[in-house]
Amino acid sequence: MSDVPESVECLVDAAGVDTVLAFLEAFGGTRMYVPKRADTSQLTQMYGDELAGAICSYFGPGYWDVPMHKAWRVLCYRNAGMTVGEMATRTGLSERQIYATLKRARETGTRVCAPRARCRVDERQISLF
Repeated sequence: MSDVPESVECLVDAAGVDTVLAFLEAFGGTRMYVPKRADTSQLTQMYGDELAGAICSYFGPGYWDVPMHKAWRVLCYRNAGMTVGEMATRTGLSERQIYATLKRARETGTRVCAPRARCRVDERQISLF
């Protein structure tokens, strides 16, 4: 897994990478009000107690500018086997920017997985494995 940005490391520790990625997709780049307690917040209903509690304890109460961390998200998506087109859709970057981000990551020595081949499965055929 790629290095987690310091500003969301506490969230990843509390709720996991997948939950934080979904949160950043939904709220990245926005300013949100973070309440003092998470138990009555909308975040708890949407993303669970762990993420909402971590956000409230580290960034609240008050307003928080949610980071986008597009480069980190691109690396996470690639390591999960997504195609460049899927990553572009999820991050809002162009495919050219995705390729440039992956190239920069490789040049700095960050491990980047190759895209997983997507095999077409014929439902009429019995699986041998």
